[in-house]
Amino acid sequence: MIDSTLKNANILIVDDQEANINILLGLLDIEGYINVKSTTDPRDVNRLLSEFKPDLILLDLMMPHLSGFEVMDQIKPLVAGQTFIPILVLTADISPETRQKALSNGARDFLTKPFDLIEVVLRIKNLLEIKYLHQQLENQNQILEEKVEERTQELELSNKELLITRNKAEESNRLKTAFLNNISHEIRTPLNVILGFSPFVVEPGISQKEKEEYLSLINENGERLINTVTDIMDMSLIVSGNMNVKTDRITLFAIMLQLSDKFSGESARKNLEFKIADSTFPKYFSFFSDEELLLKALSHIVNNSLKFTKSGSITIGCEPKDDQIQFFVKDTGIGISVEAQKRILDAFMQENYANTRGHEGSGLGLSVADRIAKLLGGSLSIQSERNKGTTVFITIPVRNGEKILEIKSNPAVLRKKKLLSILIAEDDKPNYLYLETILKKYTNKLRRAETGAKTVEISRDNPDIDLILMDIKMPGMDGYEAVHQIRQFNKDVIIIAQTAYGLSGDRKKAIEAGFNDHISKPIMSHALVTLLDQYFTL
Repeated sequence: MIDSTLKNANILIVDDQEANINILLGLLDIEGYINVKSTTDPRDVNRLLSEFKPDLILLDLMMPHLSGFEVMDQIKPLVAGQTFIPILVLTADISPETRQKALSNGARDFLTKPFDLIEVVLRIKNLLEIKYLHQQLENQNQILEEKVEERTQELELSNKELLITRNKAEESNRLKTAFLNNISHEIRTPLNVILGFSPFVVEPGISQKEKEEYLSLINENGERLINTVTDIMDMSLIVSGNMNVKTDRITLFAIMLQLSDKFSGESARKNLEFKIADSTFPKYFSFFSDEELLLKALSHIVNNSLKFTKSGSITIGCEPKDDQIQFFVKDTGIGISVEAQKRILDAFMQENYANTRGHEGSGLGLSVADRIAKLLGGSLSIQSERNKGTTVFITIPVRNGEKILEIKSNPAVLRKKKLLSILIAEDDKPNYLYLETILKKYTNKLRRAETGAKTVEISRDNPDIDLILMDIKMPGMDGYEAVHQIRQFNKDVIIIAQTAYGLSGDRKKAIEAGFNDHISKPIMSHALVTLLDQYFTL
């Protein structure tokens, strides 16, 4: 292997005597060296050094124009630090001074004229082997240097990634700590009000005005608490990938009407104007999407606007954008700084997430809305300026959008009755007593079932029941199985799921199971009455 490599080496002969060159050329040819060049003019060496790139130079010392010593002096700066080129000196001068000077100038070996041809072959072979081994060493060093450089770059990159990861972890820990502190605050604060004022309501000697004030505070903080719990549950569903999208035909008018019904009262209490912007869409334009998720996302945005708007107005609306619908919520609140807009959609974030921030809330609202928008195939964006208000946009695709003549009424048969026959399926006694308190003025006959099986039995034995309020989680047979069995023999009775399950998609799941409607605990009395008013004239 090495012999074939050596035979391909580039050998340069520099001698002013043609006879010497011919002898060497013939010898090298016999030995199988195939890349040999020669020159009788030492001034050609610099050019041949760059063009021919010799692996070995056979150099005469005594020549016209330039001596061998001068040639070696010229070669030094050209090859220094770049490569190793052995020089075999050809000389008739065997004096120690000449040898010492040649070795000092860069020669590696000597050939004394007249040549011993066997010695010439051996010395050339030895020098080429040294050149080969030197080249191998250089190659290994180069490979080693490249590996060291590569490893150094990998380590630098790894260190940068570790630094970024560490910074992210530290930031995540700060956010989690701030979030946990905030959640603790958001749960304990309203609980403190609820548990603190509850005993005062029944305390003797308090005025009616004080009682009303305490009850108002209890209600407000109860709603604040359930909003916090709902936000956490929604984010948990999104992060775990368990928030499912179920599409159905919905109308823009219904969306806007529900948002107005939900938030106009609170806006009025805060002296804010709640407006629905004019739209180029037909009033009864319909499209396919998940109404429950869309309403949830928009509700989070409106809630955020209510929280950060002290005066002025909140405007909701929608406009076409290419083949999409762009919903917007515009407020005249405190706005969001440019820097904060870059991170405001991160989970658990408000513009100021320190302990000193001045607004209640879990900090999840916009993040939940953003992730819901993505689930619906759309996006959320923000336009805001400090102290000039904020507009939040949700853009979702329109699939099979069209104008319809009217909004379909509730599929349930409307009942006109002054007093209802009601069955409450509820295994928890305090919850039953609460529902009984709300409904007793609307019923002439109120029954209770503590299990799903009992609910089915009472329903079968009393076909005159107008309304069943059914808990989902009951001992033995759950509400889903109970409603399934009731629908086998009574398809007309109004059955409403009343449940502590309040996750996104639970309402659709209940309706698909056979319920007419769904209401989540904690049940507000006005919300229950409003729901029943869709089915009965109370």
